[in-house]
Amino acid sequence: MIVLELEVIKETPQKRITLVRELDKRNIYIKKELKTYNKTIWEKLKQLDIEGIPHIYSIEENEDGLEIIEEYLACQTLSDILDEHTFSNLEAYQIIRQLCIILDVLHQQDPQIIHRDIKPENIFYDGKQVYLFDFDIARNYSENQKRDTTVLGSQGYAAPEQFGFYQTDIRSDIYSLGVLYHVLLTNKLPRDYDLQGIEKRIIDKMIAIDPQGRYQDVKEIIKDLDQLFHIEKKKKKKIKHPKALPGFRSGKLWKMIVAIMGYLLFIWILISFKIENQPISQYQYFVYRLILISWFIITLLFSTNYLSVRDYLPYYKNHGIAVKVLTTIISWLILLFISLIIGTLLMYL
Repeated sequence: MIVLELEVIKETPQKRITLVRELDKRNIYIKKELKTYNKTIWEKLKQLDIEGIPHIYSIEENEDGLEIIEEYLACQTLSDILDEHTFSNLEAYQIIRQLCIILDVLHQQDPQIIHRDIKPENIFYDGKQVYLFDFDIARNYSENQKRDTTVLGSQGYAAPEQFGFYQTDIRSDIYSLGVLYHVLLTNKLPRDYDLQGIEKRIIDKMIAIDPQGRYQDVKEIIKDLDQLFHIEKKKKKKIKHPKALPGFRSGKLWKMIVAIMGYLLFIWILISFKIENQPISQYQYFVYRLILISWFIITLLFSTNYLSVRDYLPYYKNHGIAVKVLTTIISWLILLFISLIIGTLLMYL
């Protein structure tokens, strides 16, 4: 393929990556010129043509190294997106699950293909589909080898064995994938932040220091993730009418009866509310009732988590139960106090 160079994307002593256009056509591609490489892996990737890995159009070896023409993807990397926000639990689950499917194909090859550099910078994401790229330091697993011949990998994401302790295998990719999962949810590495969300058990197993303590293949991760999010989905499905008033969301008769009795009791208290032995104007009674109504609404919102209001509290998401309870109580008290202050100010207008 004859191409015209448009722009240099990255250039180091070991590789040169450029944006190119096919001569006499408008098709745009990525051209990689590698000094160090494993030609066998690139040829295998071209042959497999896996969904979720940029399509490879041509591979050519010359005296300067290996030249690869591959698909150009006009979307952001996960690193670009993380500069702006973290991912929701569901988004992170979908991304990790897709990567597991891609890695499963690579890990099933004979010999196994190990990526060894799974990190946000090496994954494109268009909002639905992920694309794993940059196989520059990928290698094949060898049964008769004790450790890798070269120490390579990205700090924070690379498994301990990538630094010369053991030979890397598919569990090394699982370690990096676990770190990535943690970063998607928190924008921090596991060594800098202790995740307390629903995914903690799975991530902790993925990033175990000892490879024997990790998941032994990505199919196990998919199984546990699907089970976890199926349970979460079932929990959400119990709420038939999420926007209905508390007590009426599940559609259960006994809950609706209790809710009606509770609402009627509050209305009765509101109407019969009086302050004895103290002269109070009708306006002041009106303000007192406003304060009571605000307290009732705030308490109802927090106690029933109406419209997932607790998820918007600081330090609530991705933390343990103790932190969540403390955050809820403190936020509830602060809002009660603010409503009291506002009511007091109104009283003297």
